[in-house]
Amino acid sequence: MHIDGSTRLVGIIGNPLEHSLSPTIHNAAFDYLGLNWCYVPLPVEEGTLESALEGIKVLRLAGVNVTMPFKTEVLPLLDEVAMFADSVGAVNTILVDKGKLIGYNTDGRGFYTALVRDLAYDVKGRKVLVLGAGGASRSVTVSLALAGCSSIVIVNRSPERSKQLSEIILKSAPDIDVEWLSPDDNYDIVVAESDVIINATPLTTFNGSLRVPVSLLNKNQLVCDLNYSLYQPPLLQEAEARGAQVMDGKGMLLYQAAAAFEIWTGLEAPVEVMRVALLRALEEAYI
Repeated sequence: MHIDGSTRLVGIIGNPLEHSLSPTIHNAAFDYLGLNWCYVPLPVEEGTLESALEGIKVLRLAGVNVTMPFKTEVLPLLDEVAMFADSVGAVNTILVDKGKLIGYNTDGRGFYTALVRDLAYDVKGRKVLVLGAGGASRSVTVSLALAGCSSIVIVNRSPERSKQLSEIILKSAPDIDVEWLSPDDNYDIVVAESDVIINATPLTTFNGSLRVPVSLLNKNQLVCDLNYSLYQPPLLQEAEARGAQVMDGKGMLLYQAAAAFEIWTGLEAPVEVMRVALLRALEEAYI
C-alpha cells in the first residue's frame, strides 16, 4: 500500500477497536482494485462523538463505519439518514458527501445477502425467533420482515427494549405477527416451531439470556449466530449435530462491509477477495 497526498481515507469509529477485522477486509479490496484508498481504525472515547464527526468532515475522510457504542447515538448528529437506517434507529456506515454526513445501515443488508447468496435461503412465510433486541437484532429483524417472513418472536431480558423493537418492526411491516418474551418464560414450543432461530446477543454459551433447548432443534430449521470466529459457536455446533442448516456472523460481516465499500467508492466490491482476507485474518488471530 502506497500512502501519499492523494490517498482517500475511510475508517471505523467506536471503542474498543483492537480486534476489528474491518481494516483488513477493506484494505484488501482497495489493494486488489488498485485504489489509492486506506482504511484505518479511529478509536473514539464516549462523550467525544460530536467532535469526532466534525473531525471526519474537516479532515475530508470519504466516510467511516460506526460500531459500538455509537450506532444509535450517532443518528441525531448526522445531516441525513437513509430510510432503512432511520427505520431501525441505527447507523453503521457514514458517507461524507460535499461536507454532509449521510448515515446508512448495511447490517441488515449484510445478513439478508448472506442468506440469499451463501445459503440460497428464502425467508418468505418463515417463522423467526430472535434472541436479543439490540442494534444487530433491529437490523436483522426489519430486513427479514421486509423480505416477507410471517412472524417474529423476540426473546430479551428488557421488556422496554423488546417493545421498542416490536414497534420498529411493525412500523416497517404492519401485517407481520410480532411477539416478545422474557428469557424466564417457557418458549420451548416457539423454538420447536420456528423456521429460523437467530442469536443476536454477544453470548455464545448456554447461560444467562442464551437459553436454547437444543434438544428441540431439528433438520427443518436454519439456526444463525451473529457472533463469528474461526470456529463455530456452541449453538451452531448443537444445531448442526441435529441436522439443522447453520450460519454464523462471518457472512453478515462480509456483506455489510461490501455494501459500505460500494457506498463510499461507487464501485462493485470484490466480495471474494474480501472473504479471503476475512478468513485469513481469523486464522492469524488463532495462531
